[in-house]
Amino acid sequence: MKRVYIVAMAVVAMLLLGVGSAYFSDVAKSNGNSFSSGEFDVAVSKDGHRFYDDYKLFSFDGMKPGDERIVRFYVKNRGDVPVSKISMRLNVADREDGKLSKAEALVDNTTEVGELSPNLVITSFNVTVGNVTRTLSEYIGKSLKDLNGTDIELFSGRLEQNEKIEVTMGIKFREDAGNECQTDIADVNMTLYATQ
Repeated sequence: MKRVYIVAMAVVAMLLLGVGSAYFSDVAKSNGNSFSSGEFDVAVSKDGHRFYDDYKLFSFDGMKPGDERIVRFYVKNRGDVPVSKISMRLNVADREDGKLSKAEALVDNTTEVGELSPNLVITSFNVTVGNVTRTLSEYIGKSLKDLNGTDIELFSGRLEQNEKIEVTMGIKFREDAGNECQTDIADVNMTLYATQ
């Protein structure tokens, strides 16, 4: 009995160690796997053809009360990740353009701060995506000074790669603006924020 037990143990050991047994085997591999991120990139353009990361979009000189100008620019998704929201923040700074004119000096005692932006009023504000135009009526009638530092949502939805939005703003120099606005400059910096 002891002998049978020892032989049985030896057979079990050989099976466990693979001695004297045959079996199929195979190996599968997966090499070179990786994750990569997409590019998230928006840019601006004056004409909708050439787009830039930093570009001067407008400059209107020699305006007088009653004049109106149209600011038109485009924002494009240059990346391969869709854009879901585009906002714009205006940063407006008023300054005098050098020496006060004689007419301005009679009514203006601020020699370094201009008074132009409170007198530049939004008359129209539209955003076009494809064939759909949306009017941002809540900003019509406000001055550039009113909008200083305000985040303005231009787009919400899904802007795919190479798609663009067109933004147009009508801006009018108030007809009742006085001599305090002569030779003044309103510097307008626009920052466009896009989110995924």
